[in-house]
Amino acid sequence: MIKNLLDKLFGKKEIRREGREFGVTGEIAINGTHYKIDNWSSSGFAVSDYEGPLIRGDHVDVEFQLQLEEGVIEFDCKSIIVRVDETRRILAGVFVEMDLDTRVIIANYFDS
Repeated sequence: MIKNLLDKLFGKKEIRREGREFGVTGEIAINGTHYKIDNWSSSGFAVSDYEGPLIRGDHVDVEFQLQLEEGVIEFDCKSIIVRVDETRRILAGVFVEMDLDTRVIIANYFDS
């Protein structure tokens, strides 16, 4: 079921639904392991230097921390892994469960 949903939502490789922000300073902890953020958008993230057991469709808990000029964005949420590129060592996921206040903060950040 999850694979069918992912295929419908993200079926074509490298399709971008919205703009991403690159060159950010921050990290994401997934299952207690910290990874450098490669890029992020209001709907998800990609981390670099990933080596691990996660596969497309896995549900994970994420601790997100991003340094900004204005301060820090920090939140915990659930994500679904949408891409694992073993060659480039990239892992990407979408945010699927987070509190409303966090959604508003992220939306305001990308709308400004």
